[in-house]
Amino acid sequence: MKILQKAPVVTSILFGTLFSVLAGLAYLVLLHEPGWAFYPFAALAFLGGPLVAGAIGIVRSREHRYGACLISGGAVFCMMLALFFMTYAVLPQFDRTSVQLPGPCNSFDSGPHPAPALAYVLPGIGTGVPIARDEQTVVVAMVDFAKAPYPTTVYVVNESDNRILRRMDFPDNIVIATIDSGIVYLYNDKLGFLIDARTGADEETILLIDNYGGLSATDRPVLPGAADGRRYLETSAVISSWNTDGTVHSRSRLTMNGIACTWFVNGTTGEIIEL
Repeated sequence: MKILQKAPVVTSILFGTLFSVLAGLAYLVLLHEPGWAFYPFAALAFLGGPLVAGAIGIVRSREHRYGACLISGGAVFCMMLALFFMTYAVLPQFDRTSVQLPGPCNSFDSGPHPAPALAYVLPGIGTGVPIARDEQTVVVAMVDFAKAPYPTTVYVVNESDNRILRRMDFPDNIVIATIDSGIVYLYNDKLGFLIDARTGADEETILLIDNYGGLSATDRPVLPGAADGRRYLETSAVISSWNTDGTVHSRSRLTMNGIACTWFVNGTTGEIIEL
């Protein structure tokens, strides 16, 4: 307590915090969050700011210089952790796009499934629904339409030669996907997977933060919703990932297509097509 009373830590904390916040704003606002620049700017925010605060604390303190340095630097570091959590984990919870499904999850009728407009044939395997694709890769979902809850097999396919890069089996047909920057973002309801779109291998991540809410009873899954039979499928996600190879995807906002119950949902247009 004596150190807090005697050391002029307030000024040093203010200057250190200002330095860290300016570094963060430069990365977020001016540079628009390029992955290659995350670590240098993170170093400025999490190390540079505390060092500035500690140095000012030492210079301005006549007594207890090391105490002032530790208190100032530690306070700035803790504030940066709190701001990081707010920016990457809390604020994205309020950035959502959902599509209301036409009705409750009923059984499929006796017509052809999937609908011809959505059919994608994998030779030797069967006909599925393409839920995501880019210039090289397509993600195809094959639903067992005969029995609820309609187990689904998802294939990540090299479209040029129909070579299967990855197969994944899910217990139901709530499947959502997109491809961005060579990565397949695939969800089975709220459970997410990151897959290399060129090889089918898992993306090795150090940390992954997303806000995806899947199928829910409200268009704002972060808030409680009434159980009145309505269903909403989210068609966007804000995803941040830090990979073991050093690459970073900072708050990527992705639009996704999906299937849920008896419908296909186009995330870009909001169009709903019965399967």
